[in-house]
Amino acid sequence: MKKTNITFNQIEPVENLSSVLKDTFDINLDVSGGWGYDNKSAVEVNSLDIPIDQFLHMFATVRATIEMNLMQEEENRHSGINVAFLEGEQFEIENTIYDHITFEITAMNEKKYAEFIQEYKDNYGKNEAFDMDKHFKKRAENTITLKSDYWFCGLEKYYYDNQTQESIV
Repeated sequence: MKKTNITFNQIEPVENLSSVLKDTFDINLDVSGGWGYDNKSAVEVNSLDIPIDQFLHMFATVRATIEMNLMQEEENRHSGINVAFLEGEQFEIENTIYDHITFEITAMNEKKYAEFIQEYKDNYGKNEAFDMDKHFKKRAENTITLKSDYWFCGLEKYYYDNQTQESIV
């Protein structure tokens, strides 16, 4: 995988974050606020009915998909978007607790990704000469990697004490 200097534009603020997520991805998240680019545009978590790790992964994937695919011209769209938690820290700013989470995001140009998927489907288990190692090496060479920061508020009530499994409030 190669590191990239590519930058993707931030998503413009919206009036109702929950309805945009429902309309675009058919997911129900009780969130408001911004897209989480900094503490002033933090995602406000009003309630969660899924595990916190699942929520963080889902939201990071949604925002990355909008930035790297939906907001791009066809030739610049990326697919095969994967997010992985790197680190997180908590801050209190002006009596509000914020979680600053960093994810590593990998993706590939959408057209190139489709070519690799098709090559795999056409050859795996059908062509003895198909070199799987070479295939995945080429995929890795065409994959970009970047780090992206996300800011949330309201998550602290969903952390659990590992010993008692009770919510810390």
